[in-house]
Amino acid sequence: MLTIYRASAGAGKTHRLTGDYLRLLFLHPGGYRRILAVTFTNKATDEMKTRIIEELHLLASNKKSDHLKDLMEKTLWNETKLREEARRVLVMILHDYSAFQISTIDRFFQQTMRAFTREIGLRGGYGLEMDDQLVLAEAVDNTLADLDKKENKELLKWLLRFAEDKIEESGKWELRKDIMTLSSEVFKESFKQSSDKISQNIADKGALESYQKTLQALIQAKESEAKQLGEKGMEMMREAGLQPSDFKYGKTSGPALFEKLAAGEMKEPGARFLGLPDDVNNWYTKTADPQKGIAIIRLFDAGMNDLVKSVIAFFENLTSYYTAKGIIHHCYTLGILNDISRKIAEYREEKNVMLIADTTELLSKVIDGSEAPFIYEKTGTRIDHYMIDEFQDTSHMQWHNFRPLLHESLAAMHDNLIVGDVKQSIYRFRNSDWKLLDEEVAHDFRPELIREQTLAENWRSCRKVVEFNNSFFVTAPEILQAKYNEALMQSSLNEAEKSLFATKILSAYKENSQEVAPPFKEKEGHVRIEFIEEEENDDEKKGWKEEVMERLPSLLERLQDNGYRLSDIAILTRTNFEGATVADTLLTCQAERAGNGYRYDIISDDALFVGSSPAVRFVIALLGYLAHPEEKTYEQMARFSWYAMKGIDEAIVPFFPEEEKRKLLALIPLSLYEMTEGLCRLYSDHFPDNEQAFLQAFLDLVAEYTRQENADARRFLKWWEESGVRKTIASPDGQDAVRIMTIHKAKGLGMPVVILPFGDWDIDHTKPVILWCKPQQPPFDQLYMVPVRYNDTLAKSHFAVDYFNEKMYAYIDSLNTLYVAMTRAKEEMIVFAPKVKPKKDGSAKKKPTIAALLWAALEPDIEENVYESGTWWKPQRKEKTKEKEEIAIRRLESVSFDDRLHLRLQGKGFFFDNKERKRGVLMHELLSRIRSREDIESSVNSYHLEGLIDREEVTELIDRLNRLLSDERVKSWYTAPTQVLNEVEILFGEGESRRPDRVMLHDGKAIVVDYKFGEVQEKTYQKQVKSYMQLIAEMGYQEVEGYIWYVELGEIEKVVF
Repeated sequence: MLTIYRASAGAGKTHRLTGDYLRLLFLHPGGYRRILAVTFTNKATDEMKTRIIEELHLLASNKKSDHLKDLMEKTLWNETKLREEARRVLVMILHDYSAFQISTIDRFFQQTMRAFTREIGLRGGYGLEMDDQLVLAEAVDNTLADLDKKENKELLKWLLRFAEDKIEESGKWELRKDIMTLSSEVFKESFKQSSDKISQNIADKGALESYQKTLQALIQAKESEAKQLGEKGMEMMREAGLQPSDFKYGKTSGPALFEKLAAGEMKEPGARFLGLPDDVNNWYTKTADPQKGIAIIRLFDAGMNDLVKSVIAFFENLTSYYTAKGIIHHCYTLGILNDISRKIAEYREEKNVMLIADTTELLSKVIDGSEAPFIYEKTGTRIDHYMIDEFQDTSHMQWHNFRPLLHESLAAMHDNLIVGDVKQSIYRFRNSDWKLLDEEVAHDFRPELIREQTLAENWRSCRKVVEFNNSFFVTAPEILQAKYNEALMQSSLNEAEKSLFATKILSAYKENSQEVAPPFKEKEGHVRIEFIEEEENDDEKKGWKEEVMERLPSLLERLQDNGYRLSDIAILTRTNFEGATVADTLLTCQAERAGNGYRYDIISDDALFVGSSPAVRFVIALLGYLAHPEEKTYEQMARFSWYAMKGIDEAIVPFFPEEEKRKLLALIPLSLYEMTEGLCRLYSDHFPDNEQAFLQAFLDLVAEYTRQENADARRFLKWWEESGVRKTIASPDGQDAVRIMTIHKAKGLGMPVVILPFGDWDIDHTKPVILWCKPQQPPFDQLYMVPVRYNDTLAKSHFAVDYFNEKMYAYIDSLNTLYVAMTRAKEEMIVFAPKVKPKKDGSAKKKPTIAALLWAALEPDIEENVYESGTWWKPQRKEKTKEKEEIAIRRLESVSFDDRLHLRLQGKGFFFDNKERKRGVLMHELLSRIRSREDIESSVNSYHLEGLIDREEVTELIDRLNRLLSDERVKSWYTAPTQVLNEVEILFGEGESRRPDRVMLHDGKAIVVDYKFGEVQEKTYQKQVKSYMQLIAEMGYQEVEGYIWYVELGEIEKVVF
């Protein structure tokens, strides 16, 4: 049986999931090995694992458990047996924890993928790349770098067209940034599912060019026809002695449309033109010149009325025209995306990595048409039961991969579970689709295999909060559906197609109402929505957002007066930028209102950008200078930052101090990480303690970047500007501070107080959105799939179904985001929104917004501009819990690379019994590296870099070696133009060898030198050197000299051969 739980916010789905998991554990010995529970985030995975282990521990230790009674009923066991079984299962899981299969859906697919590397075409041991944007940037850079190649001539043409469109659209363009934005389409499932067929279409350049010419001809024919209609209308007016301004409404009259059409403008008829047919009274006014009136009536009867009807009929039948316009405007992007997609594939092959975004797609190709057992024969695992949490966040490809597994499980009569809520689907940008939960699951399995259950009680929020959401999310969908249907009724869709969408928004919220759980019925709670008035064209009037930011500190003070701790309060925003605005406001307030008895501490993973830190911005400025030392602009930026950090007026000292410049330039030869750490080491003391965490976070980002990419400072700075600057600093949980987070991050959480400071955003799309459509009608169907820009004209094209489908998704996305925000509050919910003013004619603004939706649905107090339910809540004070011990981050400590410990690969000298012997070995090795005096400094420095000597010994050894090699007795050995062989073996006999310390060869003469660092002159040394000389003489050298150099004694002994 497949059980589908529809769980609204706060319905206790985690509790239900835990109970069902425990039931399966107890009914099937070793069941944890055969149960797979998947969710969508690591945090949710950890929470579920922890909950199950905690419940098993409660049962096993004879403590109270909320699941005890239910489990006894389902297992038919008594309490003693159940608790004994809990102990046994808990021990089994803890001793076999790796088989405890609760994971994210991506991790599960990765584990499965590892078994299919050969089928997918990946080499074994491939890496996993998590940062799609990093790979995309590399692909875009490689594409642009190859534009001068002959085979990319067509691509260059497409990019020029892309640039022209961008300039026409916004008056500006940023090539790389715009291509990056466009290229994100390659990660959408709608593109991936058809990428192979798109590549085939693009491969035939001739067919593509012919296709575009066909579309262009269709467009030109329709525009020519419209122009002819306009010209005919203007000609008839001229013959009647009239012009457009002679008609009713003057220059903006209905017939003025003919003038625009004649000028080549494809202007659709407006309301005034649509009122002209068959009603001459709409053509002129009674106060008009009688002669003009008569001329207009004659014109009406002479065929102008019929021409007006022809124009209206013409514009009512432009479906093919709008389709062609939609396709041809973005047809070239197919080529760009195809090339980018190919570059990404090359990146994968070159780096032997797989993108996390590709996992689902590649696995679906392996699974396609396969039976479920085949999959698990490869992985060596057998799963009987599947539990999928947050199913509304599942994508089509993910479901395609999971579906055969569920089919197999259900065929074997095993229980499976799906939990989700359409209203909480807010991750469509990650390819999730709530329609899977709303419609497709029911279609994919036989009805007798499915059992649906709605979790009706809310275990999170107080009564007033639940009642507000019950009411609002009935009214709001009705308002949105009505607004949506207005556009629907004016579209080119037939009645059957319109009926598909006419109730979709209402359907998504059909199971919204919740009951208040028993523990919360006596707790009233409080909801307050404040609408901020904003007068347009009044420079002295603050914007509504500024007004909210001024009210926010006082609101926090009131909540503290009411008994709330700061950790009880969450401020939710839709974007990170909005979160940063709130954070800046409260940080400023913290400084300005210090000592007033209130606190304004904040904690945020989303709003505290690493790039917002003055210390990090300072380091970035200096990195820019070090990466471009020859460019004056970067030097000036670095100089300005340095003076600002020092608090010196740049005008006083308009140049970089030479000492500082020398320190900085000395870092250039170092690696990116060492360069960055060197900057932090030089200047971190100039910044306050609260900047140290940002510097450490920045260093971590640099380290992570260098692990994945070429550690080049210029490339890093480009990455930083594009995506690194938006990285945030992680904040610890448990602090008594206001938490600022995005609505998306807050999903699944509950807080006593929730503040939504910016309760307004557009419900429909405002930024460019590309739809991937499959043309069905000729001649458009020559391409399998085409990209078209989402706009209102699509409603009149062959893509009207795609347009209204996307519009429906946009509406529900916005409503769902609001739903998630408004269902986080346990006790207090405060929302701020602008008061929406109607247009001058009294009508509402055309584009729907959340603020307008709130105003229309709530009918607030007009005088106060406030909607309120309940009264300010004062929480029951609990005993003060022991606060977690916090350890403040210390100032960033860094040791120069030169002074760090190094791994010594040999243990030479470790067991020496005295310092002198160790020193002798070191000097011996140094001399063996030196061919001439010029090698002294580099040899000593190499030992320093290897960690064999410290910085203080470097100067001492260089000075000593210079003195030694300046001795007149040995000076010629290290200056004369000779061939030097240090520590080179002489082979002789059957595998025997000798290795003199130094041999110098010049003009047939050989000099052998052996170094000794002891203080005793042994006779055996003479014998050793003579053996070297004998072997060299046997090589054919006529003149051979030998010497023993007692370095510590300062003596040189000649060996007579």
